[in-house]
Amino acid sequence: MEDLQPPLPRAEPRIRVLHGDVTVDSYRWLRDRENPDVRAYLEAENSYAEQATAHLTGLKEELIAEIEGRLPCEGAPPAFQVGLFEYFQRHDPGLSHPAWWRRPMTRGSAELVLDPNAIPGAEVFYSLGVFEPSDDGRYMAFSFDLIGDENYELIVRDMADGRDVWRDPGRATGRVVWAADNHTLFFTRERADRRHHDQIVRLDVEVGISEVVFEEVNERLAVLVRRSNSGAWLFLDVVTTYSFSVQAGAAEVWCLPADEPGGKWRRILKRELGHEIYAEHWGDKFLFRVNDTGPYWRLVCAPIDDPSPSRWEEVIPHRNGVTLEEVHVLEQHLVLLEREGLRPRLISRSVTGQVEATIVPDEPSCTLKVGLSAGGSYSVARHPFRSSKLVYSVSSFVTPDTFVEHELAHDRSAVLYQVRVPGYDAAQYMATVVMAEAEDGVQVPISLVARRDRTSPGPVLLYVYGCYGIPSWPKFIAARLSLLDRGVAFGIVHIRGGGELGRPWHLVATRDRKLVTHTDLIAAAEGLVEQGYATRNGIVMGGRSAGGGVVLATAALRPDLFRAVVAEVPLTDIVDTEMDFTMPYALNETAEYGDPHIADEYQYLRSYDPYYNLSADRPLPPTYVDNAIDDGQVLHYQPARYVAQRRSCAADRDPELVFRTRTVGGHSGASHGPGVAEEAAFRMAWALDQLGRSSS
Repeated sequence: MEDLQPPLPRAEPRIRVLHGDVTVDSYRWLRDRENPDVRAYLEAENSYAEQATAHLTGLKEELIAEIEGRLPCEGAPPAFQVGLFEYFQRHDPGLSHPAWWRRPMTRGSAELVLDPNAIPGAEVFYSLGVFEPSDDGRYMAFSFDLIGDENYELIVRDMADGRDVWRDPGRATGRVVWAADNHTLFFTRERADRRHHDQIVRLDVEVGISEVVFEEVNERLAVLVRRSNSGAWLFLDVVTTYSFSVQAGAAEVWCLPADEPGGKWRRILKRELGHEIYAEHWGDKFLFRVNDTGPYWRLVCAPIDDPSPSRWEEVIPHRNGVTLEEVHVLEQHLVLLEREGLRPRLISRSVTGQVEATIVPDEPSCTLKVGLSAGGSYSVARHPFRSSKLVYSVSSFVTPDTFVEHELAHDRSAVLYQVRVPGYDAAQYMATVVMAEAEDGVQVPISLVARRDRTSPGPVLLYVYGCYGIPSWPKFIAARLSLLDRGVAFGIVHIRGGGELGRPWHLVATRDRKLVTHTDLIAAAEGLVEQGYATRNGIVMGGRSAGGGVVLATAALRPDLFRAVVAEVPLTDIVDTEMDFTMPYALNETAEYGDPHIADEYQYLRSYDPYYNLSADRPLPPTYVDNAIDDGQVLHYQPARYVAQRRSCAADRDPELVFRTRTVGGHSGASHGPGVAEEAAFRMAWALDQLGRSSS
């Protein structure tokens, strides 16, 4: 192993002068994925990664066996109802993917709806986008991605004879909804450059004619289409591109009766108001979740014929520190998903406003979802409107996905289904929330899990995201048990920049305050050491996508604090991403990080950009980096050029830097099969090896 040397691609220096600052980019040429030299370099890095970790072969095989041995052994999530049918999955032994079936609510025989195993190419990679049946069950709209680049193909199938009657020739990436006439479909179409969803298309399936009915020209905004819980209304939301929440607040809302799909859309809330709004329908009123009086949202109602702000009546007031995350409507019940601190709760109110039920999970921090969905990237959870039963799911560090049906009128629950993991005993593990004090005195929460018999202090793997206001909630991942069973604690640091504690938690760490995200992570790591949870030099930090960029930048700020870094598909070059408007999401990154075209904002960005802060006199901790050749979010060359630049800065080419390129799957990795376990086992074995060194 002493003779093993990391690869280093050729340098092609390119000088840029911006605001008087001179930067040299030697590896921009790596962006040409068709260049044989690019492929050769990526293959050389893969080869080096395998050779540099050859001593971990036994551990990787052991971890793969453990991961595969914990795969759920039986059962499937509950069926969801649409109109006259309920839809469910069956996973036959030996097949790569579960198939979708349906049966009448009258309990007739089951009928196959969609079998991904019959789609050519799905044996390599398959990701479901949408799975939306019409109310009468005549048509099924579904989309899928067979590469991993998130370019979903939309198909409409006639269930009367099983024929596929329409395919979208463009990029139908996003949500789809059926109108109440059962043959008109609305969907979003994305720009060819993947900048955002800017068109709403109406398709009449019976005649096969589609037309654009709405187009958004502001490149900082996108459009979504959805149907009210009641089914009576269609809503068109104009949102910021980085509105990732289940119920994204819109800058502007349009509506259309669902039984008049050829009618004229009516704008009910104008973007000039300057608020974010989420609309729903209940009885003779519209409901609006709106942030006009504060960042944690309130709920108002207004007449359907005149929903202007002057007619708003308050239903739920704005409350500091209590985020009103979601609004769900049943015919006789209004259900609110709220979160105070990290703990969520569901509040059910009757039509008279009386509180009927309050549902608070036992977990101090968890993932809670309302309704059932097909699980596609753009699937929308649903629940029967004319019912008093609400289905929700809970998942946490220690609780496998659990689906619960709550009878709202009588305030009682029953578990419908819980994922069963072979050999798992929840009593052996303990989840908690630890607080760490940030530089400015703010308390930063850390969701932490470990075996009950773990010796403290001990090694810890910390994961973060901390961008775009996206929250990171604990959920059950069976593969993680292999880490916990080896004495490593796992934590999610809810750093500012994320959305765990509401909109202010995000906004305080954007643009010229973005470094707060990184200093929060540093404070969390130091806090875990001071409070006896972690050993010094025993913390590995990890993140993926924008979170991968966070950990790389944080490592440069405090390389002494972290034993190692795991950066999955990381955003490594923030300045260049924002300077290149041909890249997906580039324009909208400025809202998060600042605009490099403005001198002061450029200098601030430049101070922590991972790519442009590499130098020979700033050694970094051992680091794992990966990318995917077909990634449609973080493009393959962004992590690759970071690795190449970092190697060029070190006299020994930084041999403890390991870089892998995935050739199957995109941003989220392998979709199924042995690749899923192999990817997880490689990262875990590498991290365990680093932590093992720290204790030797």
